[in-house]
Amino acid sequence: MIKHLNNFIKRIFNNEETVIFSLIILFSLVIFSFFIEVLTPFIISIIVAYLLVGLQKKIESYNISESLSMILSFSIFIIIGAAMFTWLIPLIYVQLQSFVLDIPRLFNDFLNFVSTMPAAFPDLVDSDQISVFFQAVLSELTSITQNLVNSSIAGIQSTITVLLYIMLFPILVYFFLFDRKNIIEGCLKIIPGDRAMLSQVWSEMDIQLSNYVRGKFFEIVIVGVAAALLFASFGLNYGALLSVLVGLSVLIPFVGAFSVTIPIVIIGLLQFGLGTQFYLLIGLYLLLQFVDGNLLVPLIFSEAVKLHPIIIILAVFIFGSMFGFWGVFFSIPLATFIKAVWNSWPGISSSSITNDQ
Repeated sequence: MIKHLNNFIKRIFNNEETVIFSLIILFSLVIFSFFIEVLTPFIISIIVAYLLVGLQKKIESYNISESLSMILSFSIFIIIGAAMFTWLIPLIYVQLQSFVLDIPRLFNDFLNFVSTMPAAFPDLVDSDQISVFFQAVLSELTSITQNLVNSSIAGIQSTITVLLYIMLFPILVYFFLFDRKNIIEGCLKIIPGDRAMLSQVWSEMDIQLSNYVRGKFFEIVIVGVAAALLFASFGLNYGALLSVLVGLSVLIPFVGAFSVTIPIVIIGLLQFGLGTQFYLLIGLYLLLQFVDGNLLVPLIFSEAVKLHPIIIILAVFIFGSMFGFWGVFFSIPLATFIKAVWNSWPGISSSSITNDQ
């Protein structure tokens, strides 16, 4: 047994590159576990710069120089960012503020609606079940209120941190875009030798992640805009805030769409009641989700990351439990990285976690 284990370890760590690569991965996991919130703006800046590299190469295809194409790509990023901060983010902030102020009224309206259910649906709900539900809701509300009080103490510090991140973000994107070659060369010096394994890992990740990152960007925009138009046509309260949540929900596979549906149903129900307008709103919203999952996603992700849905769900829960929200956010890239390392590691068969279709 010990002999077989020893042979397995020798086969896995059979050269200097694999040993150093393993140490880098282990060190990175430790750093991410303790400093994920601090590193978040750096990671997001790298992702945005990665998006801009694709735009830069597209601009270069029109016989424009590399330096000018980088300037144009970064200028487009600044223009989009300025538009968001002058129009979209203030609108979302106003609606979020309005929603927070309306929470007591919404809560009372919800309790009033629930209290009418035994009379409306006597075969499904009785008054005892409603009483138990009220007690559970009040207990949960007390807990939420206490959490809000505790989090408000750190509110000023959090605001300062967010403002600092906002100021650093375009600077980081600039350096990751314009100085990326020197940064990559510096990172490569850590791995000795011909770096065959690293080259294979990067080759696989570059193809799949470039499609994933750019595809997700377009999916967020398309789904978010479609949701905004749908909610605006019905005059749904907090429409801009909800449409942004719908757009961002595509970043969290499977779980995101379900989670964002709950507030939409509750707000629509309280605003329109159980009537034609409510059923039409929810029906069209579910149609949007169906089109996204069955038409838009296959169309955009023609060369998407080849991971089985079960692996994606596991990645969401595993990395979410390890790194919180950002673990969920980066679950697909992390799973893709693990798959690329597995397929490239000397001595390991590439029969893997992929769904090679």
